[in-house]
Amino acid sequence: MISRGRFIRLGAALGSGAAAGALLTACGGAGSSAGAQKGGSSTKKTIAKAANVPPGSAVKFTDAGQPAVLIHLKSGRFVAYSAVCTHMGCTVAYQKSSGDLVCPCHGSIYDPAHGAKVLRGPAPRPLPKIPVKIERGEIVEV
Repeated sequence: MISRGRFIRLGAALGSGAAAGALLTACGGAGSSAGAQKGGSSTKKTIAKAANVPPGSAVKFTDAGQPAVLIHLKSGRFVAYSAVCTHMGCTVAYQKSSGDLVCPCHGSIYDPAHGAKVLRGPAPRPLPKIPVKIERGEIVEV
């Protein structure tokens, strides 16, 4: 038997994945199939074309099968984090108006410009960082 909390998290993850797929398809498929590229001896996952992610916006993607988010900060830097809240595992969302990542379940707020540190709990720790870099105009996981 599955617990109520696990059922809710599973539903949220599936819903987020479906929404992200629809969004990426509508936006021309930037990063939609992960566009794995060979870079020397390692394979790098393409998340999005840098030109398709304006400053102050975000793109959802998956990292090892888990929800993740790429953010183009207003400062011009690109950062990426796990989108799984460190409190109860709900999927956080980017709030364009504030530039923060917000958990819809219990109200935790993270600051992506400062290592996804917790601005307001109950989350106990920052979101895990996903290293990214720009290569040939594309944002790729390192």
